[in-house]
Amino acid sequence: MSRPDSIELPVERLRVGATCGYPILDHNGVMLLGSGTHITPAVLAQLRDQGTDTIAIEPRDLAELTGTQRGRVSQAEIASEMPRFTGEWDESISLKDLLTDRSDEPLCDARTARLKQGVATAKARFDQINRALQTRDFDSTSSLNMTSDEFARSIIEDFDQTVGVIGSASEDLGLENRSVQLAVMGMAIAIEMGLDAPTSLEIGLTGLLHDIGLYLLDPKFRDPTQTLSDSERWEYEKHPIIALDCIAAIPETPASVRVAVQQVHEQYDGSGYPRGLRGPRTHLYARILNVVDAYIQLITPSKNRAGILPHSAIGMILHQATRRIFDPDVVRALLNTESLYPLGSHVELRSGSRATIIRRSPHSYACPTLLREDGVRVHEDNSENRIIRPVSAPKMNQMAITASQMMSIKWNPAENFVPV
Repeated sequence: MSRPDSIELPVERLRVGATCGYPILDHNGVMLLGSGTHITPAVLAQLRDQGTDTIAIEPRDLAELTGTQRGRVSQAEIASEMPRFTGEWDESISLKDLLTDRSDEPLCDARTARLKQGVATAKARFDQINRALQTRDFDSTSSLNMTSDEFARSIIEDFDQTVGVIGSASEDLGLENRSVQLAVMGMAIAIEMGLDAPTSLEIGLTGLLHDIGLYLLDPKFRDPTQTLSDSERWEYEKHPIIALDCIAAIPETPASVRVAVQQVHEQYDGSGYPRGLRGPRTHLYARILNVVDAYIQLITPSKNRAGILPHSAIGMILHQATRRIFDPDVVRALLNTESLYPLGSHVELRSGSRATIIRRSPHSYACPTLLREDGVRVHEDNSENRIIRPVSAPKMNQMAITASQMMSIKWNPAENFVPV
């Protein structure tokens, strides 16, 4: 989908001789023209040849691109028309409309501390669930419902910081931490796709529940760095069905969650497990979480490699999407959620300094807000702040994958093995 604040207009409105200050997108949010493109008759002809009738532009480009001034609207008038989050979830409102705009704000240390405490609380809840499963006393998902609710509120409060803190590569390879990552990023993508609160929270609950079947199998199956034999792999792939069995007798579990829990490891092309479902036969919740699971799998170290740099992981998913392994709408939403340089990841700038990606740009996948190592917040608004390459996070062993490698790698996320 295009930027939420964009203006859609016919291609014919573009003025020959204008220069776009921001990328021009199609109605699906795919970039058609980069910032700085000079509008010529040839450019217009190319857009028409591509079958493009309507484009989405940044409001600040309207006057330059069309010669038309946009009526001035005060920030107070804009704010008065926007839905407000009352603290109660409303199924009639897209959560995307409730996001707090913090694009010009620094990250908040207190918010980071709250998010990390939220992870610790979730892990304690998983410990209780594990004990209940061992004694066959698991009879409620209420604690995990609370976890979904708490993190959804964090996303509303600060989308970028929540995704950056929770979704970044972590030294904690435990099942519990990965389940929280899956749930939070799944909800973030659901919100980016315009879904409502009940739907988004159910996606979060599905992410938290989908691997609980592993608590009833060999503990080595919870460790992504372990090598599994063929027989062990066969046993491991039973865990989605076991997870469904664990929640089948819990009346409060939504029917959609019961369906999706067993389908998260199904691939869009039918190469997943446990049933090899293809395309839309897999529940939307599972299709969203499947893409997130693949991303987490890539940035997490495994039996044969270090964790892959988040920028390379996004590239891998984009390349594999051309093989229809993933739902393309979800991949597009992942790109909008994380950008090409994912939130919380690290880069080297042309100046030689290093920086952390702290916020997405509303105008471009490739121009995020950066926090330099000297503590200065910058944008890619001059040559010194241009990103040269992604780099490993401090104290973490991460590897890059080149574009040529991405094109040659045949990867099935269901096998949890990347031949690099």
